[in-house]
Amino acid sequence: LYVLKGDLIAWIDTDIKNIHPRFVYGILGPLLQNPDIQYVKGFYRRPLKQGNKMIAGGGGRVTELTARPLINLFYPELSGVIQPLSGEYAGRRSALERLPFFTGYGVESGLLIDMLDNYGLNAIAQVDLLQRVHHNQPLPSLSKMSFTIIQVFMQRLSKRHGITLLQEANTTMNMPRYTQTRFYLASEELRERERPPMVSIPEYREKFGLQETQQLQTI
Repeated sequence: LYVLKGDLIAWIDTDIKNIHPRFVYGILGPLLQNPDIQYVKGFYRRPLKQGNKMIAGGGGRVTELTARPLINLFYPELSGVIQPLSGEYAGRRSALERLPFFTGYGVESGLLIDMLDNYGLNAIAQVDLLQRVHHNQPLPSLSKMSFTIIQVFMQRLSKRHGITLLQEANTTMNMPRYTQTRFYLASEELRERERPPMVSIPEYREKFGLQETQQLQTI
């Protein structure tokens, strides 16, 4: 947000193999057409590539095994969001600058929940981008992704209900590994860190000419 100049900000993953202009105009369209929309998520069919074959509907494993169950349990209002973890999304600077950002794979979950809590479900739109083909990650990488996404949900549940869920939770993930001769555990620290809203940063306010009173209006 600091380095960009526009009033509308869009994110698009760089590993899309079937990239098309619709990935850009699709997620920007609702923001241009409806001033009440603050945030737009793209959704699509996600085939899974195995060897030379494409398995229809086989992609989005973290979505189906981690994010969607958590959303239905704790944020059922968002259960209609088809691809909650999609890397193609856009929003208004005026809304995004007032929300915190997580630094890892939990950024999409955090933004979606914060948009709901601060602006309401009617401020969120989703757009059909048809199909997205990209590099599918191996299961160990998806496991680490799930680990960090769960952290974000725990933090947001703590904030919503005023209880402590994550303060004493373990953020070191032990992953079984093996060679031809032995099994062992590989440990990795995986902590989702939360950045403050950009509007609370003095350098940001100075660059964009925001008054001190505007900082106090952060949500």
